[in-house]
Amino acid sequence: MRAHVPIGLALLTMLAVAPMSADMFAADRFTFARPAAPESTVDPKSGRLSVDIDRWSTAAERDHLVATITERGPEKLLDAFGEVGRLGTLYWPGGLEYTIEYAWRTQRPDGSTDVVLVVDRPLWMWWSSSAPSTPYPFAVVQMRLAKDGAGDGRVSLGVPVAADKTLGVVLTDFAKAPLVLADVRHDQRGTH
Repeated sequence: MRAHVPIGLALLTMLAVAPMSADMFAADRFTFARPAAPESTVDPKSGRLSVDIDRWSTAAERDHLVATITERGPEKLLDAFGEVGRLGTLYWPGGLEYTIEYAWRTQRPDGSTDVVLVVDRPLWMWWSSSAPSTPYPFAVVQMRLAKDGAGDGRVSLGVPVAADKTLGVVLTDFAKAPLVLADVRHDQRGTH
């Protein structure tokens, strides 16, 4: 009889954990149209990929980021994060996952929203031999979303980044940055 108790507890634990998925805990989620990369068996069948944000950066983390870029240059941006840890995940074609080190959003007076993410390494556009390069050991993703939560996102490939008191870090020329996250949609399932 005693041997059955540990087995029963183990089964109950597995059943309690099994139905949970990582996106159930995301504070916010944004989906985007799959870039023009070849089909992959590990990509979602919906044709959309996602950015899952577990938590947003704090004002203190943003201010520290701005100070680091201002004092040491954008190349040292990742040094600003120290022990912050993973804030979320950017899911990329081919089953690649990027760790989000910084996540900030700001609502504009007209109701639109700017979202800035810093991921742990440059985005690899493995399907494009003509993708611009970057001197940075990270990537900045800047999304502009209309009031309805739809918009697009551009990345720091071939475009410098700079400190910004409101967003922390921005692409210096949003219009010239490659449009990589098309048809971005804010998934309203996330909690705010």
